[in-house]
Amino acid sequence: MVQSWSVLLLSQGHAVHWIDGGHRFDPSKFFPAMRSLNCSIEESLRRLYIGRGFTLHQLHALIVRVRHELALTKASIIVIDGMLAMFLDEQIKRFESRSILRHCLASLEDLAEFCPVIILDGRTTSPLHQQLKHTMRPYLSQHFKGQWENQKQRRLRFTSNEQHYLVDIESKNVQDTQRRFEEITSIDRVE
Repeated sequence: MVQSWSVLLLSQGHAVHWIDGGHRFDPSKFFPAMRSLNCSIEESLRRLYIGRGFTLHQLHALIVRVRHELALTKASIIVIDGMLAMFLDEQIKRFESRSILRHCLASLEDLAEFCPVIILDGRTTSPLHQQLKHTMRPYLSQHFKGQWENQKQRRLRFTSNEQHYLVDIESKNVQDTQRRFEEITSIDRVE
């Protein structure tokens, strides 16, 4: 769903920063949605700024640096995909890992004053992963769990403690969901 929102923003001339911490980002997955919006794939991708950290320290540097890049690109959204995957590295001491995580989250919290920041994380894979998710919670203003409602992946359910959204991927409800998404975020450019 975040890819769909990103494509929509890119097709409207907005910039998007996507920081890949889980080594799973594939820009070619954007192509079908861009074609369906009749926008230039090449032009849209020029506004997609991708950063990929291969180590925890590289990911940390990308997150710290994106603030300066935001001033240049005026991006409308920042996506951090698979951030916690880097913190699960057993070669990193837990104290160092948590310290870097808190610094990353504080940086992202500051960035969220200028544009929406979305942190994507998959299912919990270990007790350490669960602890790291717990460490993140105080820094998050919204926390949604997304899950496909059927095997054809046409209906996506987002839930939080207070809110519930059901997105029908193949209907006009997508526009309504986009409107509701914009109500809890902002895509105004930073001046």
